[in-house]
Parts: sequence; structure tokens; C-alpha cells
Amino acid sequence: MHKEVSLCLFVLICAAAGQSRRHIPPAPLPSVVVNAKKVFLTNGGGSDLAYDTFYSEIKKWGKYEVIGSPDDADLIVEISYHVEHGGARVWSTHNHYNGTTQVHSAQLVDPQLTLTIYDAKTKNSLWETIDHTRGAARQKNREKETINSAGRLVDELKTRAALPQ
Repeated sequence: MHKEVSLCLFVLICAAAGQSRRHIPPAPLPSVVVNAKKVFLTNGGGSDLAYDTFYSEIKKWGKYEVIGSPDDADLIVEISYHVEHGGARVWSTHNHYNGTTQVHSAQLVDPQLTLTIYDAKTKNSLWETIDHTRGAARQKNREKETINSAGRLVDELKTRAALPQ
């Protein structure tokens, strides 16, 4: 009997360890975020395009009234863009034909948009999420990725706001 219990626990632990993100349901937002009526949007820096896109998407959604003063708001919603630098990746290639070796390197960067929601009265952080944009070499593609990233943040906010409390 002891072996059966041990085997059952082993199977449960292995099953839990094999869980992927898609099997974990998203947690709901704090009720103060869901029930808020007025929000003040602020640009935490890094990209006017991200802020403009986020502002436009929040206005289209219509859940919150976007107001011009944090003093009259229920929430302060901050969007910021920054790039994490993670060092460099170095690798080499060998040309067997002529016997030469070339060393290559690339800087590791992680562009990301961060959405932080604060209680307007207490200034306490209520919720934060990060969207990692895809890196792009061309300016046009970087702008497209920034726009898509801001849209994904609004979509995540919408999804979580619709979850039962």
C-alpha cells in the first residue's frame, strides 16, 4: 500500500511539473481595477508611439473614462517602453575549405512594454504586466512591433477585466 501511495504521488508531481502556461488560467484583476470608472493615462517614457497606441486602444475599448488629471482618477495607468540589454552572444564558424575561423557576436536585447496600474489615491501598484516585443532591424518594423505590443497589453487587460472575481 505504501508503494501505491508513493507511485501516485510521483505521477501527480510529474504531471504538475509538465504543466505548460496554457493550462494555467489567468488570475482576475483586483476588484478596484475592474470597478474603476476614471483613469489617468501616463507615459512612463521610452516611446510616444507606444503611449499613443495604448491611449487610442483604451479610448476605443470604452470601459474607462480617460481623464486629464490624476487627482480626479480612480486609477493611474502607466505605459513605459525600455530595452533590456543582456550582454552579447558570441559564436564562431569554421571554413573547412580554406581553414579559416570567423568569430561573430550579436548584442542580446529585449525590447519590452510595461503596463503598471496604480491606485490613484494611495499610489500603490495594483497590477503590472510586461509584453516583450519582437526585435526588428528596420525602423518601420520596430514601429509595427511597438503598436502590436501596446495592443496586446490592452487585450490582456480586457481579458483579465472580464474574468469573474
